[in-house]
Amino acid sequence: MAGRALEALLQGVGYDTRLIEDPPESTPEQLLEGVRLLLLAPTLSAESRETLLADMGSTLEAANIPVLTLSTTIKEALGDGPVSIPWPCRLEELTRKIEAALLGVPEVNV
Repeated sequence: MAGRALEALLQGVGYDTRLIEDPPESTPEQLLEGVRLLLLAPTLSAESRETLLADMGSTLEAANIPVLTLSTTIKEALGDGPVSIPWPCRLEELTRKIEAALLGVPEVNV
């Protein structure tokens, strides 16, 4: 339910979004076809996240896709790996982070 709500919010501000169910029902190549940015929601299990990120690293095209992770805990937000965004957050903050990632502008975790 939360994933669908996030998808609808992002579509409402102009993003073309695709929700990845947990566990993903397609191959990583199919899931990531045409994707410009991967936003990992807290509804995706840690195992599915790790698998998807590992599979992304195995193809040159997917390896260049920016990844943002919505984190519900401080530990996740401060961890290594993709840029983490504390969740929940304001839609304006999320869209700012998305735009920065799409432009390749480094963001500082707050």
